[in-house]
Amino acid sequence: MIVVLDEARAQADIAGSVLRCPGCAGRLRRWGFARPRSLRAPGGGRVWLRPRRVRCTSCAVTHVLLPAIAPARHGYAIDVVGQVLGARAQGRSHRTIGAELEMPPDTVRGWIRRVTARAQWLHVQGTTMAHEVDAMLPATVPAGSALADAVSALGAAASAVVRRLGRVASPWQIIAVIARRRLLMPLPSG
Repeated sequence: MIVVLDEARAQADIAGSVLRCPGCAGRLRRWGFARPRSLRAPGGGRVWLRPRRVRCTSCAVTHVLLPAIAPARHGYAIDVVGQVLGARAQGRSHRTIGAELEMPPDTVRGWIRRVTARAQWLHVQGTTMAHEVDAMLPATVPAGSALADAVSALGAAASAVVRRLGRVASPWQIIAVIARRRLLMPLPSG
């Protein structure tokens, strides 16, 4: 799976051999589409996607070009995930967040637990990206919890990217790319 901010640009990069296989750096070719999927967007609306599938001409592995709006294996848009994490960073409970966003509290709690479990890694990713994009950024101030610190660092990184490149996507789509699709992934067992 390859997370992309701009599907049209990614397809042009495939045609021009710019986007390469993450496993072997081989050339990618179009290989149909992944299954269509529907995501719940902020405000309760739906977003329909039909992600492009590509195949490496060297190692024959297929990859899905997943738009950053769509967290892998989740039925909610990344901006909904961002609303949940932002609310939790401000101290709201999973039940309150679930009620406000009309979501099952168990889903909210699961996301909070997963992000909290990898909060230190996410904080490092955010801080590293922020300083790669803008070396003059001041250090982030502790926000009160591991999750809040991670959200703060990722937000600083997304802001730095927007200042450098312009508004190429929503802040949470940029954060999804910075997190390398691991924002909601469970930690490996064992």
